[in-house]
Amino acid sequence: MTDQNAAIAFSVADGIAVATMQRPKQRNAFGPEFIADMKAILDEVESRDDIRALILTGTDGVFCAGGDIKGMVERNKAAVPPDGMRQRLYYTNEWVQRFRNLDVPVIAAVDGPAFGGGFSLALCADFVLASDRASFCSVFFRIGVIPDCGVLYTLPRIIGMQRAKQLMYTARVVEADEARNLGIVMDVHPADELQDAAMDLARQMTNASPTAFSITKRVVNQAFDNDASGLLEMEAAGQAICLSSDYHKDAVDRFVAKKPLKFIWQA
Repeated sequence: MTDQNAAIAFSVADGIAVATMQRPKQRNAFGPEFIADMKAILDEVESRDDIRALILTGTDGVFCAGGDIKGMVERNKAAVPPDGMRQRLYYTNEWVQRFRNLDVPVIAAVDGPAFGGGFSLALCADFVLASDRASFCSVFFRIGVIPDCGVLYTLPRIIGMQRAKQLMYTARVVEADEARNLGIVMDVHPADELQDAAMDLARQMTNASPTAFSITKRVVNQAFDNDASGLLEMEAAGQAICLSSDYHKDAVDRFVAKKPLKFIWQA
C-alpha cells in the first residue's frame, strides 16, 4: 500500500515497514479513511513474515491530533445515542489494541503535536522517539470527555499514577524534553534527524528472533496485570517454545563455534 493519496502511506523495505500519516492539514485526525488505512496496515503487518519492525510517523511537523472534531460536530447534529457511540468506541479500541500488541517492534517517531488520541497512539508503541519540536497533550478534558484509546491504561504505567492524573486533569501540553524526563519519550532528536534515528533503531531489531520478541512483548504488556506466579507460568511456556526454535539452535551453534551472532545490539 503506497498510495500517496491515502490517509496513511505504507511501504516496506529491508524488513522495515513505515506507516506515514500524511494529512497534516487535517492534523492526521482519526477520520473514516484514517481508520480504514490503519486497519489495512495492521492486516498487512500481521500477515507478512518479512516485516520485522514498524515505524509510525507523520509529515510536515504533525504527528496526530486524534479524534476528528468536525466529525464530532456531525455526530452531535445526528444525535447519536450513547449505545451507538459506545459501539463506535469499541471499534476504535479494537484496532488500537491490535496496534499495541503487534508481534514486531513498533517505533513512534513523533515530530510535532501528538494530542488526544494521537498521544494515546504513540504510547502504544514499544519505543517513542521525538523531535525537538514534538509536544504531547492528553487534551480530552478541554472538550469535556474522558481520555481514551487506551491512555487510561498506558500512561499511569509509563509515568506513574500521580503524574498521569496531573496530565489528564490539566490537559496541559508537555514539550519534548519534559516528555523525555517523564519517560514518555525515549530519546529526542533534531527534527531533520528523527526519521534516520527511527530507522537506525528499527534496523537494530530486525535480526532478533521473531518468536522471542513476540512472546516477550506479549508477556511484558501484561506485567502489571499479573502476579509473579502468573508471569513465571507465562515465562516457562514462552521459554519452552523459544528453546525449541530453529533461531535458538542456530544461535547456540554460532556461539559455540565462535561465529558472529545474528543479533548484536550496536550502541
